[in-house]
Amino acid sequence: MPSLVWTEWRHLPLAEEISPKLLQEQLDGGQSFRWQGLPDDIWRGVLGSCLIEVRAARGGLDWRGWEKQVDAGRMLRSYFDAEGKQALAVDQLPWRSDKVLASAIKNFSGLRILRHDPHETLIGFLCSSNKRIIQIKLMVATLARTMGEHIVDDYYAMPTWARLARATDAELKACALGYRAAFIRGTAQRLEARPHWVDEMQKLSTTELLVELQKLPGVGPKVASCVALFGFGRLESFPVDTWVVQALASAYQLKRWKPEQLAEFGKTHFGASAGLAQQYLFASARAGLLSVATDVKPRTLKRKSKKSPKRRG
Repeated sequence: MPSLVWTEWRHLPLAEEISPKLLQEQLDGGQSFRWQGLPDDIWRGVLGSCLIEVRAARGGLDWRGWEKQVDAGRMLRSYFDAEGKQALAVDQLPWRSDKVLASAIKNFSGLRILRHDPHETLIGFLCSSNKRIIQIKLMVATLARTMGEHIVDDYYAMPTWARLARATDAELKACALGYRAAFIRGTAQRLEARPHWVDEMQKLSTTELLVELQKLPGVGPKVASCVALFGFGRLESFPVDTWVVQALASAYQLKRWKPEQLAEFGKTHFGASAGLAQQYLFASARAGLLSVATDVKPRTLKRKSKKSPKRRG
């Protein structure tokens, strides 16, 4: 069995500074489920078949990997948006007229959408229904350990669709998936027959992508939006989970609005980078730092139909 020997620390320059607090929110705030915090503000994670450690450093990040794997530097540049392309997207958000959003951006300045592998993203969010982040991380880790390819020590890659499609009931039960087991196996059976599904779906518009994803077992609007945002990099995707429902209800006076109405509000109000706005609001809400709007423009809250709930102040 190979032993775990680390390379020397290397520096990854980033266009924007990242603090230990912000790095924690990036890696442990619900975007990814494969990172674990270690002493001295070090984070260890598995990306694909690479085992990596990162830490905040002046001007960017320091990172190191297991010495017997391929150099992960190029992958990390994309993963952390090293060139700062998302900064332009953030600047296009309506923070100048939206005090709630402006405050949320200030709370977590520099927060970005990590660029994940769609395969791993889909598995992770299939496990996410009605679960907290710590529970999702446990399910994902157990799935990898039970059916994934061994990397080194107790670290494993995520299982392939072919392996998951042939998983026994006992194997899936051991991963504490509950009713999600049927969704994962069903999705695996569908996608095993589509080896180029990522390339095929990447060519779709975001609207078409969301529709196509929701054809898979267990993939509803929220999971599809998360996969589109975190797996396919569609920044216009606006996932609505429990935190976002509560955040929009309290901050924008959208109480009793349905998730689909809130998703439409997010896309309309925040625009082409709505997913980035969602992440800032999500992080601020979880941290108890979300402010409340007092001057939201009426046109922003215009209801789509007579069936839509009235706005509550």
